[in-house]
Amino acid sequence: MKRKEQLTIHQPNLRHRILWLLNKLVFNLFAWNILLRLFMFLSYLVNPEIDISGAKIFRIMYENGLVPISMASVLAFNSWLFEDVLFYKYLAKKSLGILFLLRLIVISLIILLVFLVISVYHYQGKLFTDAGEYFELMKWFFLNKAAIYLFTVGILISSFVNFFKSIRLKVGYEMFHKIISGYYRTPREENRIFIFIDLISSTKYAELLGHRKYSAFLQECFKSLGILEIKYRAMQYQIVGDEVVLTWPADKPKNYRNAVNFYYEYIAELDKKSRFFKKEFGIIPNFTASINSGTIMVSEVGTIKSEIAFHGDVLNTAARIQKQCKYHNKQLLVTPNFEEKFRAVSEGYKIEWVSKDKLVGKQNPVDIYSIEPNEPRLNE
Repeated sequence: MKRKEQLTIHQPNLRHRILWLLNKLVFNLFAWNILLRLFMFLSYLVNPEIDISGAKIFRIMYENGLVPISMASVLAFNSWLFEDVLFYKYLAKKSLGILFLLRLIVISLIILLVFLVISVYHYQGKLFTDAGEYFELMKWFFLNKAAIYLFTVGILISSFVNFFKSIRLKVGYEMFHKIISGYYRTPREENRIFIFIDLISSTKYAELLGHRKYSAFLQECFKSLGILEIKYRAMQYQIVGDEVVLTWPADKPKNYRNAVNFYYEYIAELDKKSRFFKKEFGIIPNFTASINSGTIMVSEVGTIKSEIAFHGDVLNTAARIQKQCKYHNKQLLVTPNFEEKFRAVSEGYKIEWVSKDKLVGKQNPVDIYSIEPNEPRLNE
């Protein structure tokens, strides 16, 4: 691999973290503004005279379009700042119930602060007055029907936004719009790339660490996946025990390279944490991988609990080849289907034919290839 590309791969992924956060901010701004407009429209349907005879704040919101945009944007920005930037790591460790309660408290405080500023300026014509007037103003403003209604709307919008964010986190950004639209209710044929990444000596490690510490060990191993999924536009299909399966659309040539880069950068990230793993668990993890590509079927399965499922020989073959990594002493093995397409974007990598193996469940032997960087990784 060229030194320039190595430096790019192994530098801290600050740019991708920033882009990920900005993506969340854009989603927040868009969702808050759309939902506030929707509630304003519903309010108008209930009371068509609200822009004339309603509370003064409603008249201002309907007369000046910048007011609702500003309100929604301020609330969206502060919600993003607290939930996705400042306290993201803390919130990620909490249960869904505690998370909902904390988010409710945070958004309530933000809404109260925003309303307080609005009320002071709106009813006093200035932002500063004495404490007594502040207290009386707060009592009057927060106990009237308009304020209570707007506060309730703000809580509902926050709940809707976090609900959709939770769905996006669960199904991934690529699948989000297809899940919402019910696209996979009917089985669909797609051409996709799959990578199976599996922990070496998992049974041995599980016995050595015990189930509690082994679970914590796997959590640490998979922490590096998130930012790499964003960087290489990977969709995490599933994590089963000590194995993770990711996928890309196969219609873009760059995704063939993304799959290989993903694996080797993931290994590099684990190498950077080798001292931590040795100190905390007494072992250093090593993962092998296999990649295959081809036509599969995608469908939404389940009734009480539904999920997106991929079916086809492409996955079966990839899983079988992954088990051959230990036998051939190779880190990354691929199928002829993937190897043929990858050659067009293989600069910096060497491809070698390894063997023609008879795989379990396959009638005919399958050619297996290995893919390795031309040069050792920088941190080795």
